[in-house]
Amino acid sequence: MSHARILAAPLFLCPLLFLGLTEVAAASEGPPGTVIHHEPAKDRRYIGSPSLCVLPNGDYLASHDFFGPNSREHERPTGRLYRSRDRGKTWKPIEEFEGFFWTGLFVHQRQVYALGTDRHHGRLVIRRSHNNAVSWTDAVVLADGEWATAPMPVIEHEGRLWRAVEDAHTGERWGERYRARMMSAPIDADLMSPGSWTFSNALASDADWLGGKCKGWLEGNAVVTPEGEIVNVLRVATPGLPEKAAIVRLSSDGATATFDPDHGFIDLPGASKKFTVRQDPDGGGYWTLANFIPERHAGQQSPASLRNTLALLHSEDLANWTVRTILLYHPDTARHGLQYADWQFDGDDLIAAVRTAHDEDSGDEEGADAHNAHDANYLTFHRWKDFRELQRSDDIPMPELPNEVFHETRSLRLAGPSFELGRLADEEKAFSNRKYVLEGVPIPLTWRTFTRLPGGARTSIEVKAKRTSKLTIATAVNQEPVDMDGWERTPLEFSYTDRGRTKLVVFERTLPKGKTLRLPRGNWTGSMLIFEED
Repeated sequence: MSHARILAAPLFLCPLLFLGLTEVAAASEGPPGTVIHHEPAKDRRYIGSPSLCVLPNGDYLASHDFFGPNSREHERPTGRLYRSRDRGKTWKPIEEFEGFFWTGLFVHQRQVYALGTDRHHGRLVIRRSHNNAVSWTDAVVLADGEWATAPMPVIEHEGRLWRAVEDAHTGERWGERYRARMMSAPIDADLMSPGSWTFSNALASDADWLGGKCKGWLEGNAVVTPEGEIVNVLRVATPGLPEKAAIVRLSSDGATATFDPDHGFIDLPGASKKFTVRQDPDGGGYWTLANFIPERHAGQQSPASLRNTLALLHSEDLANWTVRTILLYHPDTARHGLQYADWQFDGDDLIAAVRTAHDEDSGDEEGADAHNAHDANYLTFHRWKDFRELQRSDDIPMPELPNEVFHETRSLRLAGPSFELGRLADEEKAFSNRKYVLEGVPIPLTWRTFTRLPGGARTSIEVKAKRTSKLTIATAVNQEPVDMDGWERTPLEFSYTDRGRTKLVVFERTLPKGKTLRLPRGNWTGSMLIFEED
């Protein structure tokens, strides 16, 4: 296998007056990990774009920007740098910068660089420090126009540095406007000179790809394949599962990018959110930290909005990915996010800076929660020792879901959020949160018990067979997507009294003793389980 040299990530920014910052250590209560910085949610200035690198002197350097209504992200955004001299146990803020957005840190030839944009969809800019982030040059514009990126890897391969970016020069719609590009420069070039960098052609995504479900690509990773080729592995926006990444191929000189939509997409759990791929320097394939979606949350929301689980994934060939273990988790998906992890190898350990949305231990009811899972109020640091040895048996424990409901019969055990039990009959309420009632219930099913779900919630129930059992469900098959693989359709049908008199079709299958199955769900609701009480 060919290996790229992985460069530690850093930041670029123009130092301004930086007052009122104090050293922050891990909080006794609050988010997981060590708190690098907390920005109260009520200030409406949220933490974005975490980046992390190891400096030549062994210090850790972390950075982030601010986004949100009070951040000036579209005019002149602010970013901050933090240093740890004790391997991440404590952190001290050291600089504040303006014109710092979507910026990543990296180290090359003992110089620290920061490469990103000067605002939301701004110019590409770079800064440098020659003295372990004590002082910085002014920002140099590498490319005018409108650009998008995140703190993504900079790698060394075949005498060049490689870094993926996206231009946003065309269009206004998120996702669709982003065109994948790769920038590269000779390793001995002056990285502060715009003339040192080569930009590939721009590749736009196509809404017809993936059966019409490709909503754009962004936040690409420069990676070397096992065959020694440079590729760009991109996050792909899709409305459903499985989550997809795209692999764009580059010519050896970095000038030409190509993509084959028939073979260029891969399944990668968590790939509808930002993820960072790095090649293992010890020859053990590839690793990433991604917002994997556990089965208990699948289908609840769009994949891109589910950020409450951070998992370690591994691949031998860059195309086939396995979840090795779940590292961080919170059962609430609405106001808890563990996202945009930027990470580095540290010997046998893996270290990461994470954009974290979490409850605040402020004593102030108004500011007690994060605004939502996306709008993070913490930057946190994490270390996982001997990460290559971790397995699913090392998963962090998963507490019961909020509003989790359980029900057992002699044959089945049911678990899921917010379901209730009803009797199947005409004029019975169809949903727990809607006035619609059932009509035309077939006689063979009348007065059997069913699981009444909330409409519009895409809820799904997990069923475990205590003994081999036949399962009967009813679902609206006109929803998208509904995966009915393994289910056999019966002639039985009935409906409920919405405007369209939506038809519910009855399906059956056998579930062997000891097996667990999550019932199908679509884009509007789940499936009702129909069963006999003991």
